Amino acid sequence: MAPSSRDSPEGLPLQLSHAAYRRARGFLLERARPLERALFLRDYEDGSGSAVIDALAAFRNRDGGFGHGLEPDLRLPSSSVLATNHALRMLHEIGAPPDHPFVSGGIAWLLGAYEPALGTWRSVPPEAEQHPHADHWKWALHADGGPWPRAVLPRAEILAQLHRWECCVPARFLADLDRRFLADLAGLDASIGADAIAACEALVQTQAAPARLREATAQRVRELGGAMVSRDPAAWSGYVAKPLKLAPRPGSTLAAALAAEVSRNLDWEIEQQAADGSWLPNWSWGAYPEAWQQARLEWQGDLTLQALRALRAWGRIEPP
Repeated sequence: MAPSSRDSPEGLPLQLSHAAYRRARGFLLERARPLERALFLRDYEDGSGSAVIDALAAFRNRDGGFGHGLEPDLRLPSSSVLATNHALRMLHEIGAPPDHPFVSGGIAWLLGAYEPALGTWRSVPPEAEQHPHADHWKWALHADGGPWPRAVLPRAEILAQLHRWECCVPARFLADLDRRFLADLAGLDASIGADAIAACEALVQTQAAPARLREATAQRVRELGGAMVSRDPAAWSGYVAKPLKLAPRPGSTLAAALAAEVSRNLDWEIEQQAADGSWLPNWSWGAYPEAWQQARLEWQGDLTLQALRALRAWGRIEPP
């Protein structure tokens, strides 16, 4: 890893130096996908939301859903719940209105993909097997709804999306989803993992969602997050519940409870920056080596953007 932090006065947290920030910026502008480049420019410079939408167009299908490797670990061209949810997350970030065709089309596609017998959505379709993908997106793992806690993934964040643009959603259907989700919350335990907590946090932060839904979800996040968080920096290079995953910004539900852990995790993240300015994935695929190399580069762009967002949110980027 490249030196990336300046010397801080004793007792003060590390900062991502301005030089290290410039390296990250250079990576994003020169080597990241147009999508992450557009998101970075909108976040940090004078970029526009329209440029993000232009970049998202490359991943959109005529059916209104999204695919084409938008989530780099799934190279499926056709629409998937995984990719469409990912696209809607970005559209929310840039404040896209409900009447934008990418929003209304994406919501309509998700409504059509809902499986009443499961009470949720399958993240990937059977045809995922016909295209390069990470092991965790194998269809065999998702045929019965997935290895993930069905009550949460992908339902919790999709529920957030539907409330954000609830004018596009039948009211009775949305109310039934809320009722089912509330009924399932009590059965969750710490085995649900960090991705599930992140999905629940998206729902907690959705102001358009009913207060009772947000409050009940926040309570479960508080109860489960402390039990699953990894407090050992030596483990953070693996696939564990890192503090920053559970509390990526000061307004997160777990931010106060995990303040000390988050501070140490921020120090650790600063030191993980690679010499080229990027942050690297800590996983790899079990097959498709050529496709993985492309996906790995795309993940570098995504992870670099996410690292900068977290560091800025927590005040850890040195001013120019």
